[in-house]
Parts: sequence; structure tokens; C-alpha cells
Amino acid sequence: MVRRVAVIGAGSSGLACIKICVDEGLEPVCFESTDDIGGLWKFKDSPEPERSSIYRSLVVNTSKEMMCFSDFPMPTDYPNYMHNSQLLQYFRLYAEHFDLRRYIKFQTTVRSVTQRPDFSLSGQWDVVTVNGDGEEERHIFDAVLVSSGHYTHPVLPLSDFPGHETFSGKCFHSWEYKDADACRGKRVVVVGIGNSGGDIATEISRSAEKVRDKEKSLASNFFMAATFLSTRQGAWVIGRMSSNGLPLDMTAITRLNNILTLILPKTLVNWAAERALNNRYDHRLYGLKPRHRLLDKRPLINDDLPGRILQGALVMKPNLKGFDGSRVVFEDGTVEENIDALVFCTGYNGNFPFLPPALSEGPYGELTLYKRLFPPSLQHPTLAVMGLFQTKGPIMPIVEMQARWAVKVFAGLSCLPPKEKMLAVIESERKRNMKSYPSPRQAALQVDYIPYLDFMADEVGVRPNFLRLLLRDPVLWVKVFFGPCTPYQYRLTGPGWWAGARQAVLTQWERVEQPFRTRAVPEPETAPSVLFSPWLLMFAGTAIMAVLLSKNEIVPVQNAAQALDRCKIFLKDIWLERLYKQLVSLGGPMTHDFDLGLLDLRQKWLTRKQIGRDSGHDMNLPKVMPPYESSVTHQASSDDSWPQAKVHEEPDQGEILAAWQQESTVFGLFQDPRCREDPKGLQQRKEMTDSTRRQTKMREDIQEEKESMVQKVAVIGAGPSGLTSIKACLDEGLEPICFESSHDIGGLWRFKEQPEPGRANIYQSVVMNSSKEMMSFSDFPSPADLPNHMHHSEVLLYLRLYAQAFKLLQHIHFQTAVVSVRHSPHFAVTGQWEVETQRREGQKETHVFDAVIVCTGHFTQPHLPLRDFPGIESYEGRYFHSWEYRNAEGLQGKRVVVIGIGNSGGDIAVDISRVAEKVYLSTRSGAWVVSRVGQGGLPVDLVGTSRMDMMIHKLFPSWINSMLENKLNQAFDHRLYGMKPKHGFFAQIPVVNDDLPARIISGRVQMKANVKEFCGSSVVFVDGSVIDKVDVVVFATGYNYSFPFLPLALQTKCGYRLQLYKHVFPPALTHPTLAVVGFIQGLGSINPLAEMQARWATRVFKGLTTLPSEETMMKEIEKETATMHQRFSCSERNPIQVDYIPYLDSLAEQVGVRPNILWLLLRDPGLALQVVLGPCTPYQYRLTGPGQWAGGRQAILTQWERVFQPFRTRVEPEPETRPSSKLRIIVGFSGAALLCCLLYNKQKLKI
Repeated sequence: MVRRVAVIGAGSSGLACIKICVDEGLEPVCFESTDDIGGLWKFKDSPEPERSSIYRSLVVNTSKEMMCFSDFPMPTDYPNYMHNSQLLQYFRLYAEHFDLRRYIKFQTTVRSVTQRPDFSLSGQWDVVTVNGDGEEERHIFDAVLVSSGHYTHPVLPLSDFPGHETFSGKCFHSWEYKDADACRGKRVVVVGIGNSGGDIATEISRSAEKVRDKEKSLASNFFMAATFLSTRQGAWVIGRMSSNGLPLDMTAITRLNNILTLILPKTLVNWAAERALNNRYDHRLYGLKPRHRLLDKRPLINDDLPGRILQGALVMKPNLKGFDGSRVVFEDGTVEENIDALVFCTGYNGNFPFLPPALSEGPYGELTLYKRLFPPSLQHPTLAVMGLFQTKGPIMPIVEMQARWAVKVFAGLSCLPPKEKMLAVIESERKRNMKSYPSPRQAALQVDYIPYLDFMADEVGVRPNFLRLLLRDPVLWVKVFFGPCTPYQYRLTGPGWWAGARQAVLTQWERVEQPFRTRAVPEPETAPSVLFSPWLLMFAGTAIMAVLLSKNEIVPVQNAAQALDRCKIFLKDIWLERLYKQLVSLGGPMTHDFDLGLLDLRQKWLTRKQIGRDSGHDMNLPKVMPPYESSVTHQASSDDSWPQAKVHEEPDQGEILAAWQQESTVFGLFQDPRCREDPKGLQQRKEMTDSTRRQTKMREDIQEEKESMVQKVAVIGAGPSGLTSIKACLDEGLEPICFESSHDIGGLWRFKEQPEPGRANIYQSVVMNSSKEMMSFSDFPSPADLPNHMHHSEVLLYLRLYAQAFKLLQHIHFQTAVVSVRHSPHFAVTGQWEVETQRREGQKETHVFDAVIVCTGHFTQPHLPLRDFPGIESYEGRYFHSWEYRNAEGLQGKRVVVIGIGNSGGDIAVDISRVAEKVYLSTRSGAWVVSRVGQGGLPVDLVGTSRMDMMIHKLFPSWINSMLENKLNQAFDHRLYGMKPKHGFFAQIPVVNDDLPARIISGRVQMKANVKEFCGSSVVFVDGSVIDKVDVVVFATGYNYSFPFLPLALQTKCGYRLQLYKHVFPPALTHPTLAVVGFIQGLGSINPLAEMQARWATRVFKGLTTLPSEETMMKEIEKETATMHQRFSCSERNPIQVDYIPYLDSLAEQVGVRPNILWLLLRDPGLALQVVLGPCTPYQYRLTGPGQWAGGRQAILTQWERVFQPFRTRVEPEPETRPSSKLRIIVGFSGAALLCCLLYNKQKLKI
């Protein structure tokens, strides 16, 4: 009778085997060669021969509920995807709870396992071990469980790659890899796209920064990618999160899905699943698409890989072909030079050198195992090999079930089939798997997760009885059948029954949600139903009023804009005005026939009004808003709203008709004959024409006078805004002189190793949140081979190319700071400015300029609100502002709190979490988080940013806001993740971050409420929770903005914002010769906004465009401020936010470059569709008007080509075409049936 069992290895499999042996009353003895439990999951700083090894950053690919042991759920506060250190802690808890350590002999290595001489009778084994002192011992056991794993013998296939002996760099296997420190600043190729290959490539890509290519000019790749991922076949890539941010395996591995996969055609299931993956990011576009279908092989699990490819930090390459010195050659003929290292993620050999060679009966010398567990050649089944398999699911539940079955077999409670049948089953399974895995060795390892578990559970007698469950416990049946197939299901009945299994199944989702509950989410603001929105109610009321007032005479309309014109007569309402402006905004002034019925309707109004006056009763009819200037005062408007004027109390009929006729002219309508026949209207138009001619002549005289003078413009700052301002000045014939306090261009985007006071600073890992097509200047597209989301070094490269192309550097005075800007003594007459500068040597100079453009930005003065946090003076750790942050160096193993969840706060928290012990991200209000990877893997700002999208958003703001929030919550539930804010999506600029959700679900970043106070080394939050032993606090709390060199009178605020007309011009200046450019924020890139501001400002300086009166500008500023504060979550740190396209269009209209969609539709329909339906790229504002660029049309038509170009680094392999046997059968039967029908009909006709 089996009593003593040898367990080889004390990793996860070994611990499960020990526990199962104890449960069955056996005497296990476990031999562990190291000094601790954990096996693979015990991280070691250096790899040890003959032992498994992992890298420091490894996070498990399966969630805690799916991978735990069946009678020992993981602690509720553990993250769903654990770091390797937390999984090791779980093993320690498991071993302690069941007192397993007493069965383990540490530092004891098994040398051999051989059959006893009387094995045919006893089935016993001789086990030879060597302890830590080198002493050899012999043991006799009734059975052996091999749990030593198969990640101990790495495969390094250097002989497959010619020239490897000439390679001057370093080649090593992923088994040796620990972290990316050794690869910092180097060019690295990772070979192999398994889970290890994907993890290592993404990690190295963060350290192996892009390297400057000194041999190439600025016009080419000035910065070369530093990390390459080489793959022979490609892979399907999935993230750890499914819909709503839940663990993927909890939603995918269910019994219902397993049944559907079995009964539905495999082609259909593959198509649906692949389509869902490609909807997230197109595998073909990203160079990832493999030959095989999704269900044929295990996918790659990686959260970060798509984002790194989109940013150009990681480049996909085909299979490695060979070496040539430091050059690496790929199978497509491409060559990468100056490669420093190659990491081979090429798998392992599953060798067990201590086992008898006779057990390795496979065709390639591998172990032959029945059901991946028992060698069929043994006369007595008293040896089992645990964990030697591969599956699309967690390994630990299967290993535990293997141990339960093996022990049953050892005890004689379960019998194996005869040897011949076992061999037949092995060969059948191998052939079936060969369809997906051509390698016989790989094919033999594959098992289907739920079917394999259920088969062994049948053998053990613990498979759930679904009919019985349905009748006795319907609630549990629903959880078991429709919910995730968690290990607890196999403890509900039979041997090893666990009383807590039912509760574990019912509460499994509670344990999933528990790690997220670290920040109380504010209650959502209740929004009125769309059906009862003011827009719909007002539209319906206006339509009814129009019908009633026209005495039920339906006036024919020709389009939606005409109908809205008529409604506008009767009711001037902001909602209708919004709708009208959106229709007009598609193409500027709309042209259509002026319907005669409209005049009839207006005439009836006038008649009724006159009758009311004659009878002494004023009928309170709507006042007419004549748009002309005769005896009325025109009110300027900043948008497309209806022209307004102060009107006479009692305008006569002729004036009204003339007003309506001019109004129709304003909107491009055809003039009605009756209007032309009216004598008063004719006289009115004549007076207007004379007045207009006089004004035009006056403007021309002023313009001639100005153009005869050389106008000098001071540009302060040589960042992106400063560079585009210099170019705008040159385009208008002005003479710009730019003062830059540093020694180089770039401003914010010039990375500095040490922060410089008074200047903007960025951290080392900054990547542009806007894609290259959206952030380009309007007449200078980014090079096609630059990545879509550029690293700061590539943004600086683009700015250098821009400055070089337009010869801007010669206009810049470097190392010259502006000390003050003040009015010249004759400012009232000349509008000139005195600009005082100071050079690096301390020399001061005063210059006189005709105009000034301020481009110094607003990220120079960090806001450190220490007074808001009591106890900070007694805090024992280190604190600093994000302005000082460069990288995570020095924060290894620290506990860090990041305060603030803007883009910097999110980036820094993620960056630090890769090396720190724990990172807590504290936020007062939460945030909406958006990934750079949009639908289909396209840059997110290129999807949903068209003019059509803008119009729909303006018409249905609540609906669009709700739709976008639902879409974001499908990616991950912001409430579940503790990030949901009170405000809606469009109320504040969202956080752009690709990695934050994955860091939260893996527990590396934990969301917390706002910080209340500090107490020693502890941080207290407003919800009462406390974090002790905090080493570092990073304040990502924004910046103060000011312009100390400007007169105080120009720094007046309106609300939180500076008092600037359209965020550019101070309204109080008698001469508009000073402009602020780039001091703006919107849901889009700043570069196009700053460029359009500069184009407008220079035309105002030249007198080609005039500004309204000071009073009008002040009213407009107050109106914009009120609207901005109402729509957006503005604050002192976030004072400005504008609607991206409407703001651009409003400035473009001032400049005269707003695209006319109707004109484009008639002249160039293909271009018009791109402009309306495609992304609103800056090139649209170079199609017409001042500054028109001949390449604007081509830039728009080829913008998607430049988006796709950076992805074209790996040729997609041709799909494997395998004829379907079912298809052949169906075609054969159909052909035979058709032939029989033809013969039958032929015979019938003969009869």
C-alpha cells in the first residue's frame, strides 16, 4: 500500500502536492534544492543554473480568483493581477495555513529517481539526494510526484543564425534577464514574441532611449528606434482587462463560453474574437498579425505593447536571419546597425535529468505522458509529472487537480486504462494539436482548460453535477454555469469537499472588486432626460408657433437651414441659434433661394403689428433685428450669431424690408424682387453703399501708410509658439526678433538633465499626447517615418526641422532674457513698445518695437500648495513638485504618494510604480482617462475629431457626453477603478495615459482620496485612511501663471483667466500691438491653436484685420468667461479651456482662411469629404485665403498614409490556407444532389 510519497520541488506545484498527500493520509517528503519555497516565483537577483528564473517586473497573467488553490482563496485586498512578490507571499500564507513547511527538506537536490529492483511487485522508487553539505542520501518511496517545473533549461539557438560568432554585442537568453538597467541607452533586439518576449521588449523600450544618428541629416531619422521585437509568426495580443476593466480570464473562461466554442463553427468564433481584438488595435496595421487563427494557439498577454508600438518606442520586425558584425539582418532584407544586445526569448527544454531515460519515449526524446501526467510505460502508475503542459488558462488549478487525481491513482482509488489505449490517446491528442502547433513537442503539451479539468474531476469524483445544482441551488447553478470557472467549483462535492466552497463561489466578484475600493467615488450628477431636453422642447414649441402664426399655411422649405431661418424670425433662442450655427459652420455662409413665402409670412406680421398700433394695442410682436448700419449702432459678435443692433422704437415697413433684404445678403440669399422695388429700401441701400465705400477708402489709406513702414515685432520665447509666431511675421512681411533666454529652441520640449528655474521642464519619459498629424504646423507635416505619438526628443527634432525649413534661427537672439515690456512714450500715437533685455553676461539693452508677441508659456512657475496640507513641516520624508521630476532613479523600493491626477501626475505615478514598492495616486476630483490607442489602434485624436463629430456634439451635447463616458467605462469602469469624477467628459481635459488602468489592476498603483494632513512619515487622507512609512511625496499640482515682464495693467484677470480678447489681445490697449500666443488649453493639440493665434495677431498688427471696440471686447470676454466656467471645470490651475474646432474656426474666420465646405463640395468633393468627415488636421486652414499653401490639399489627402507609415516595419505573412474537410463534404454532397436532380428531371421528361 502506498504510504510515503516523494515530492520533488517546493514551488506552487510542490506545495499543492504536499497538501493533497496530507489530505489523503499519505506521508509526503518534499525535496527543495533552494532555501525557500516558491520555485519559479522566488525572484533572485542573479540566475542560478538548473533553476528557474524570472525578471523583477513580472506580473502574473491570470487573475487571483482563477489561479488560487481551490480551498484557499487569496486575500481580498490582493490585486487581481499580482506582482511576483505578492504571489510568493500567497504561497507563504498557504504553506503556513496548512503547515506544509514541516514536510519540506530545503537545500536538498534530487540526483536520481530509479525503479527499485522489485518494482514489478512493489512499484517503489529509489531516490538519491544531495544536501547542502554535499552528503548523499538514499530514500525509498512508494510513489513520486515530480514538481520541478520545466523552465530550467533555456534554449539558445545561436547556430540557427549565421554570423553569430562575428556579432560584437551581447547575446543572452531571457532566463538571464532581470531588469532593463543593463540596456539603458542601448539598441536591443528581442527575438521571440511569447509572453516573456513581449514583457521584456516593452520594459527595455522604456530604458533603451532613442539614439541620435550622427551620420544622418535632420531631414532623415535623426533619432533611431532603440528596441526591436523580432517574430517569425506574429501573435494575437490581448490585455489583462476585458470590458469594464474586469479581469479578462474571469469573463472569458466560463462553462457557457466553452459550450459555445464547442458547438459553434470554429471559423465563426475565430472571426468574432479576432474582429473584437482588431477593433481595439488592428494587428495587421501594428505588424502583429500571425498566420494562425486566434483559437489555434495561445495569445500573447500584454497591456503595454500596442502603446509602445504606437509611440515608436518599440518596432516590430520579421524573423532574424543572421549577423554581420554589429549589424543584424532580418528575413525581409532590412538591416539594423549598431545593435548592442540580443535577448532570445526562445523557450525552454522540458528536461528531467534525474528521471530514468526509459520514460522519454517520445519521437524527439521527450517525456511521453498520458493526459500529461502518467508515463504509460510503467507497470505500476506510481510516478506522475506535474505541470508539464500548456493551456489557455491558469496553471495552478490544473496542477492541483493533477495532484488530486495522481494521489487517487497511487491509492488505487482510480485506475488507468491499458498501456495500448493510453498510447493511442496520446497519439490522437498529438495529431489533433499538430493542426495548430506544427512542432510535435509543442503539440504534445497543449490541453484545453475546462475539458481537461472536468476529465480529471470525473476521475476524482468532484465534477459539479449541474442538474442537481439547478434543482437544489439555482443561485449557485447560475454562478457556476454562467460565471467564471473558478477552482472552488471542484470543492462543492465529492472527495475533498470544502464547506466554504459555495460561499467562495458566491462572493468571488466581491473579492475582485475589493482591491479597487481605495477611493470613495462621488455620486454622479443627475442629468435630465434627453427626451425632455430644452433643445427638443424649444424646437417643438417654435415649430408650433410658426404654424399657428402662418394660419396653418405650410410654407415650403428646401432644406434644414431655411426652416431654421424662419423659426428664427419668431423666436430668438440660444438652442436654435446653436443648431443654426452648426449647419452654417460646415461651410460658412450658405447659399440658397430666398423663399417668397418667407416674405409673405413676415408681411403678415407687419400687418398685424400695424393693426395693433392703430387700435391702441401693441401686440408684443418680436422685435426685428436689422443688421445694417445707418442710424443704428452695430454690435460686433465673435461667432456666427445673428447680427444685432439697437433699433428704433417703431421702424416702418420699408426699413424692415430693407433690413431683411440685407440680412439675406449677409447669409448669401437671393434678393427678392419685391425688396428691390421698395423705394425706401433702395434709398437705404444707397446710403449704406456710400458709407461702405468711405470706410473702405479709409482702411485702404491706413493700410498703404502702414505698409510703407518697416514693422519690427518682438517675439518672446523660442518654443513652438515662438517659432510659429516668427514664421507668421515673416509671412506677413514683418521683421521679427525673437528673444530666447536659453541657448536652444524647443521651450518645454527641450529636455534638461537638471531643472532650470524660470523655465519649463519635462521628465525623461514624456511622450506627446497628441498625434503627429494633429500637432503639426499647418504648412509643415511631420515626416512620415516619425511615430504617431512622438517622444519629446522627436518633437524637438520636428521643431528643428521646422526652424531649418523656414530659416527661423537667424531671427532668434539666444541667451537673452526679457526683463520688461512697457509702453513707449508715444504709444498713444505709434503703438510702439520698449523692450528691455538682458544677455547672459548681464548686459542690458532697450529696444523699440512696433508690436510684441508673448510666447513664454505657462509651465514655468510650479504651484506647491504646502499651506493646504497641515503637518507638512513635520513630514519626515522627501517631497517635491513634478517640475523637478526627471525619472524614477533613486525611488526603487520606496513608498510614494503622488498628489494630483493631471497628465503629469498619471505619467509620474505609472513611471515610479515600475520600481517602487508601492505608489498611491491621490486625487480630489478624479478624472476621465483616455488611451492614445484609439479604435482600430489608430491615434485616438484622429478618431472622432471631425467637423461632423463636432456638429453632432453641439446638437446633442448630453447624448454625446453620455455615449463617450459609456465607451470609456467599457474599456474600464472608472467607478470600479476609483477614478470617476463628478464632472462630465467634456467639462475638463481628460488624462491621457495608456498604462494607468493596467497598473491599478495589478496593484502597482493604488487610487486614494485627497490628502488631509501629514503626521510624521504617515499620510492621512480625507476618507480617514492612513498610509504609514511614506518615503516620498510628489506634488503634481499644476503651475502658477504670470508674465512679470508685462505691465500690471495688462495682467488683469476675468475670473481665473487673463483678460484677453479671444485669449490673445488685451482689450484695454488703444493700439492692438501686443498679443499673447499659446496661453490656451483645449481638447486637442496646442500647436495649431498657437499658430492660428499668431496668424491672426500678425494680420491685426498689419491692419489687415481690425478688432472691435474695447467695450465690445470686454462684453465678449465676460460672456466667454461665464460660458467657460459654466461648461468647463475651470480653476486657478486650469483657467482656460476652449472648444478646439470652434475656437480654430473663429480665428480662421478673422484671418480669412476658414474652409468653405459648400465651395469645396462643388469644386473638389473628395477633399470636401476628407475635411468634413476626416480629422480636423491643421492643413485645412491652408486651403484658401491668406497664407494659402499649395501643398495643403495633398497633405490632407495623404494624412492617413503618414499615419500608417511608421507601422510598416514587418511584412505580414500570408495566412495559412487549409482546405476544410467539412466544406469538401458539403460541396460533394451538394454536387451529387444537384446531379441526381438533373438526371431525375431528364428521365421524367423522357417519360
